[in-house]
Amino acid sequence: MPKRNLAWILLIAMITLMMWQLPQTIAGRDAVYKAFGPLADVKAQIRKRFVHDLDDGELNRVAVEAGIRAMVERLGDPHAVYLNPSEYERFKRRTDGSFGGIGVDVGATPLGLEVLSRDPHSPAADADILPGDIITHVDGHATADIPLVEAVGGLLNGPPGTEVVLTIARPTGGKLGAPRDLTLQRAIIQFNPVRGWSRSPEGGWRYLLDPELRIGYIRLTKFTQDAVQKLDLAMQRLLGAGARGLILDLRENTGGLLDSARDVTDRFLDSGLIVRVSGRRADEKQWFAMRDGTYPNLPMVVLINGSSASAAEIVAGALRDHHRAEVVGERSYGKGSVQEVVELDGGHGAIKLTTAYYYLPGGSSIDRTSRAGRSGDWGVTPTVAVPLTEEQRRTWLAIWREVGREVTSRPSTAEAEPVGETGEEWSGERESDPEWSAAARAVLEGDLQLRAGLELLQRRLAQPATREHGGEETAAGGAD
Repeated sequence: MPKRNLAWILLIAMITLMMWQLPQTIAGRDAVYKAFGPLADVKAQIRKRFVHDLDDGELNRVAVEAGIRAMVERLGDPHAVYLNPSEYERFKRRTDGSFGGIGVDVGATPLGLEVLSRDPHSPAADADILPGDIITHVDGHATADIPLVEAVGGLLNGPPGTEVVLTIARPTGGKLGAPRDLTLQRAIIQFNPVRGWSRSPEGGWRYLLDPELRIGYIRLTKFTQDAVQKLDLAMQRLLGAGARGLILDLRENTGGLLDSARDVTDRFLDSGLIVRVSGRRADEKQWFAMRDGTYPNLPMVVLINGSSASAAEIVAGALRDHHRAEVVGERSYGKGSVQEVVELDGGHGAIKLTTAYYYLPGGSSIDRTSRAGRSGDWGVTPTVAVPLTEEQRRTWLAIWREVGREVTSRPSTAEAEPVGETGEEWSGERESDPEWSAAARAVLEGDLQLRAGLELLQRRLAQPATREHGGEETAAGGAD
């Protein structure tokens, strides 16, 4: 065919395509004008009739911002938000670079944030903040009125080198003393997310909960970048002490890094799917367990509650679905989604949209979407349910605040336990010590979920042939 004829054919095809698309383009444009026509009409009526002169640009700005917020809220996704230009700048400052803090572990009380422990080389320790002190305000914000997660993540934490003003009150004679203001400079804190079931008089952690059957306990408070390395050290100590069973406590663990959750799960599984990520427009990704580095196959219980979220749900769900562990406690929070921040044209800020969901090996989605909420298929449901009343929960939290409180009066250096590789003193498991026994009784009497998990492992280790993983059970105040 002559090239000239071919050129004419291509030209005609292009014109035909443009003519075919033109009505759709015009119709789409007309639909936009029709949809936003009332908004333009309202603006025109305001300019024409309102008693005062108005800034035309300000009217446009608030109309655009309100419209964007309304569209994002209409999605029904609690994780989807609109960030106006100033909010977006603050968001970038919070997420760029390293996070800093003042180096305290705190708990929520009706009076404010109670300091439970401090990093020994932190701004808090340098400022002579002590365990038991109450942080009543952070930068003028009353901490008693703010949820714990927001108070820590939104107020105490921030970029290293920035300043934060704390109002501190020290209890004296059963009453709070006079408040004092302290200005601290945030620093990068080397946070150890691995804890035991109580502190020893020397200040280290106890990890062996049942000395007779050698059942160990590890609490993982956050999935930090080095969480698996810290977990390795604690597990090495337990295995060296002859551990035959393990309780992994993920209650109140609000999540952290996906890579950390994957690595921790991989330590307990030698094969199989850990988690899958999939969305309507997102590429599907899958992560699998490998045999290398897997811990010995000890009988295991994982504790979760309604504050176990995100990375914690990935770990608990994968171990449950592979029948590697019994999951004891209450249904988890239901946060299993991936958010993407999309910057808007023209400097109008950004929107944060959910683009994919996490799926457990059994196929269920973790995230508590409005659709999942109706079906009830969200989060991680325990294999052994141990629900707590509000009073039981308050009792449990009070006990854990006490057993986790920093020991400020240490013995002399000659009497102190040796410092382990974890950066904290490793407590020798002197289970014959009356103080050890009293602490164990207090914890187990007030923590019904831990007691149920411990009794489950005790039965299995006492009669290993009669216990199978994966069965559905219900316990009220203890496993059957």
